[in-house]
Amino acid sequence: GLGFTIVRYNIGGGAYTGGDSNLRPFADMPGFRPGGPSGPYVWAADARQRSVLLGARARGAQIFEAFSNSPPWWMTMSGSVTGNHNWGQDNLDGKYYTAFVDYLTEVVRYYQDEHDLHFDYLAPFNEPVEGWWNINRSKAAQEGCNFRFSSMRQVVLDVKRALLDKGLSTKLSVFDAWSFNTPKLLRLMDEPLVSAIDQVNVHTYINFVTREETARRKEVRQAVSSIGKRLWMSEYGPLNWNGNEWEVAVQVARHISLDINELQPSAWCYWQALEVPGSLWGLIQCLFTYQGKHDLQIRKQYQVLKHFSRFIRPGFEMLPTEKFADSLVAARDESGTSLVLVVTNTSSRSKDVSYSTGCVPRIASKAFQASVFRSSASEDFVQLPSLAFTVESPNVVVWIPPKSVTTLVVF
Repeated sequence: GLGFTIVRYNIGGGAYTGGDSNLRPFADMPGFRPGGPSGPYVWAADARQRSVLLGARARGAQIFEAFSNSPPWWMTMSGSVTGNHNWGQDNLDGKYYTAFVDYLTEVVRYYQDEHDLHFDYLAPFNEPVEGWWNINRSKAAQEGCNFRFSSMRQVVLDVKRALLDKGLSTKLSVFDAWSFNTPKLLRLMDEPLVSAIDQVNVHTYINFVTREETARRKEVRQAVSSIGKRLWMSEYGPLNWNGNEWEVAVQVARHISLDINELQPSAWCYWQALEVPGSLWGLIQCLFTYQGKHDLQIRKQYQVLKHFSRFIRPGFEMLPTEKFADSLVAARDESGTSLVLVVTNTSSRSKDVSYSTGCVPRIASKAFQASVFRSSASEDFVQLPSLAFTVESPNVVVWIPPKSVTTLVVF
């Protein structure tokens, strides 16, 4: 498997059945208060996502974040969980701020009390300033809500207070905006807001796939570091990519390398592991119907993610590199006895890569070996013959074929 350890759980707003009929099947999220301001909580809702959440915990997931894409339909100004009528317009009705805060924190408390599942983080927004959450009945939609900065400030401070009042130790994440929008949001924060949050989440999507620099990773890292908060890359997928499956997958590996080396987050999360066939998104694909059994298709991006997550484990120290930021990820374990290298070659030419083990003295001081795994258009995480190195040559030297991803585990 992939060894993933983080689950992000979507607290659904829940669409009005008489209005939002164009939600995609996998985006039509049940809400826990479908009946309006006087209606009760319906905790039996969202059984399918809950089964995945609890199943992931049973299989080793250790960190849990709850996030919201939209308030329930009746808390919105438009009556729709897909956004307002105008691009960029707030959609949380001013008279329901308290209700929205109570809704989010009640869901967090329910899971803690009824399922013994503690959400480590709560993220009240999702891409709140990008401006595209508007009602468009002519296309398939998903939940989304625009927020002005002043609106987000009020929600954050109220959520923090509600968590404390309810005796919940869940921490707050903001803003889950695209990374290039994040620095200006951070510049607007005042001291009460900085004190209320614990983590900054960003999405490193880019509009033009040849312009990775537009993600502004280094600027985001420096801005978050300046306020002393944890940084997550909480959502990414191959938006705007074209090409065949492997061409896209190897570019995803390059994107991950840039995120790890330049953004330097403490967590990296793929958007949605399961997708429908025919899409370039997803690690696994299958039909989104609930009748009968369906074959699961393991896609190339699954193999790419495995090159990172199978061996770079929680607690590893990342060793960022600037010169090879888009092609090399290096990490060492806590005991200093192993080194993991993930090398991505997106070019049409092979490369020879040499990496000094001097950063791991307990390896460099003796003869060592490396287990090697590779994926390419024709290979899926194939284990290759191990490499052996003498103490006289403390460098790992390996040949990397064109358009491939290679992981070396040095010990």
